[in-house]
Amino acid sequence: MGVFSKLENAMQGAVEGPFNRLFRTRLEPVELSNKLIRVMESHLQIGHDKKLAPNLYHVYLNKNDYVRFNAYAQSLQQQLAQVLIDVARDRGYTLTSRPVIRFIEAEGIVTGQARIECETVDPRLAQANPAAAPIDGVDETVSMSPQQAAALAQKNGAMAAPMPPAWLTLYRPVKGNPVPFPGPVLHIGRHLTNDVVVNDKKVSRQHAVIRYENGQFIIYDLHSTNGIGVNGVMTHNPVPLKNNDLVTVGSHEFIFQRR
Repeated sequence: MGVFSKLENAMQGAVEGPFNRLFRTRLEPVELSNKLIRVMESHLQIGHDKKLAPNLYHVYLNKNDYVRFNAYAQSLQQQLAQVLIDVARDRGYTLTSRPVIRFIEAEGIVTGQARIECETVDPRLAQANPAAAPIDGVDETVSMSPQQAAALAQKNGAMAAPMPPAWLTLYRPVKGNPVPFPGPVLHIGRHLTNDVVVNDKKVSRQHAVIRYENGQFIIYDLHSTNGIGVNGVMTHNPVPLKNNDLVTVGSHEFIFQRR
């Protein structure tokens, strides 16, 4: 079982149990953790030898969801922060402090939905309370301001040219329509929260991601059971993708294309 599955099960047991009577909307704690992970991965600052993850998350909620979540906000925020820490550890991301999640009531948000914005800020500004501290084993960097983080990214060549258009098209077992990249990260898996949903028992719920890093697209296996394939070669290791490469996930094959 991959780390995401373990985390998901842990969230269901540790969070949904105590709050079972509380969460009656479509927005569940596990769904919110999925959204936070996706936002974190979409806003990584990629350096030469580090992937710096945001440490402050603003979660904008409908009034109904805000009232329900806010009743147990501290416990839930701690659980969600721990999910981000565990994912960062497993995937080699750097956090400058324990992630802080803030719930904010906002107009224009549909019940069951959430809008999440994130930042990489000075740890002293991110902490929700003075007792919070950097996490041992996660932070390998000194405290830094947004300006310092941007300078580090620029120094390491992360401020590259804008991402070119790219898309993934199902080739087998049937031909499908192109799925354009929504941003620098495209998620592939069986769970409905993925950008490319593959309804195949051989595919893990969170199976793989393709990221645009330093001018190239790289596919990463997310500790899936069966791995990923590129041009017929199966692996669990990251693989840079070229235009018209054939990507295999379970019994499905996709053509990767970029301009």
